[in-house]
Amino acid sequence: MYKLKLHPKIQTLLHVLSANVFNNVSSFVITLLAARLFGPAEFAKLALAIAVTTNLSSVLDFGTSVALVRLYNVASDDEEKVSLLRVINKWKLGLLLLTICFSYPGSKLLTKILPMLQNTGLLINLAIISGGLLSIWTTTRAIEQAQKKFQAFQKYTLVYGLLRLITAVIFLMLNQISNTTVIVSLYFLPLSLLISYRQISEMVSYEYKNVFYTTNKIKLLKSIFSYGIWVGIGGILFSFMYQIPQFVLARKADATEVGIYSASLTFLPVFLLTNDAIRTIILPDVSAIKDAKSRQLFRKRLWHIFPIFFGVMITVLIIMSCVQYFLLGQVYKASIPVFLVMGVSTLIAMYLGYSNTLIHSIGIPHVGAVVNMISAVTLTLLSITLQQSAFFMSFILGSVLIFGEVSTYLIVKNIDKDTR
Repeated sequence: MYKLKLHPKIQTLLHVLSANVFNNVSSFVITLLAARLFGPAEFAKLALAIAVTTNLSSVLDFGTSVALVRLYNVASDDEEKVSLLRVINKWKLGLLLLTICFSYPGSKLLTKILPMLQNTGLLINLAIISGGLLSIWTTTRAIEQAQKKFQAFQKYTLVYGLLRLITAVIFLMLNQISNTTVIVSLYFLPLSLLISYRQISEMVSYEYKNVFYTTNKIKLLKSIFSYGIWVGIGGILFSFMYQIPQFVLARKADATEVGIYSASLTFLPVFLLTNDAIRTIILPDVSAIKDAKSRQLFRKRLWHIFPIFFGVMITVLIIMSCVQYFLLGQVYKASIPVFLVMGVSTLIAMYLGYSNTLIHSIGIPHVGAVVNMISAVTLTLLSITLQQSAFFMSFILGSVLIFGEVSTYLIVKNIDKDTR
């Protein structure tokens, strides 16, 4: 029987993508169930708590994970590589302890800023701690990515998704479904178990534990932060741009508009999981590209997949808009146009973003940071001053996202032209 043979890169991509799909489907099912049970107004509180977790994780990571991937792949020897892994791991554990200490006063501050979150109990406390846990998990993913251990990446991603489902099913059987238990199911409990297991297993059987290191740890941290600070600023701002309209609506509009916008955000991971899988595979190789000619060849290869990428993704977008209507029901009907606008703009930004990973080949992460800074300020000003509705906010967000990626693409291309 004939056996289809795939390129190793494609096989790896499919393995990582399948794990991401399962993990995100687990999150999607749990969030979707919450949206159905709670209704737009109550679901808005959960959506804001999830936004706290994801954005705090980005702030705590501050680009160090991407910096780690790049520095690991350009390191001169194994000693420096392993020292990088150890230093960043200890740094993240320290940040988690600080996050736990400041979770209570932080939750009190957030409830004052966003009155909608008052009387939410442990929800925001757990959301803040989960942000610290998610930051460590991001670094764990980056370590596997830097070492190109994609099989381990796939395995632990699958386990993460399975733990999410098991935890949610237990709470459902106990009739304990609430905003707090959803956060526990999505982040707090699965991440606590996985991180504890990884830390214990590394202490017991760390493959480099008998190696003596002379590398200056402070110097390594400086090198990580000198590069990662720009990646962090750019990454935090890009991620936060999806939540800027959400927070503005929470301040200026009613809870229903926040729920409609949040419901659309719930379906975006359908595309973002593909984005994460592709970036996971290409980033180590892109970071190792040294010359302008190779970067030009990389862009040409990307343009060759243009019809396939958008053909598949637009089909998925249409299918998911139908799924959104049938799963969420009539009460969320207004979220479908919001999802379509956000979906199309996200796909365009994703595709251009693959080419823009070349900033890590040239070593100019500040370009992405500056562009995202301008984009975030522009989006904030437009969101505050113009009409506050979920649909209009999605249109503003999409325009700003595309503008930012096009600007970065042109800047990087011009730098390459000057180099040649």
